Amino acid sequence: MLDWKEALERASTFLADRSRSWASSNVRIVPEDCFIEAHRFIAPYDRIEFLDHGDRDSQLAGNLPISVDLTTGDCVFITWQDAEGFMDRGLL
Repeated sequence: MLDWKEALERASTFLADRSRSWASSNVRIVPEDCFIEAHRFIAPYDRIEFLDHGDRDSQLAGNLPISVDLTTGDCVFITWQDAEGFMDRGLL
């Protein structure tokens, strides 16, 4: 079972790998917005220009957080259905 720190590292590596081909690849996990739901670590992310400098024009919209399976360490982007459920409960 991964702990918080290990899950955050897995999510960060996954995001770095996936974002290399994106037009806006200057992104970072937002640790203070991460949470654990059942067996998953959920890791929202955004562009660094927004996170560090408050540049609202740089803020991402429609990006799905990363889910890290705490048992296997596998990473995927959450589904829209997952996102809606988390938003309904005030987690995202």
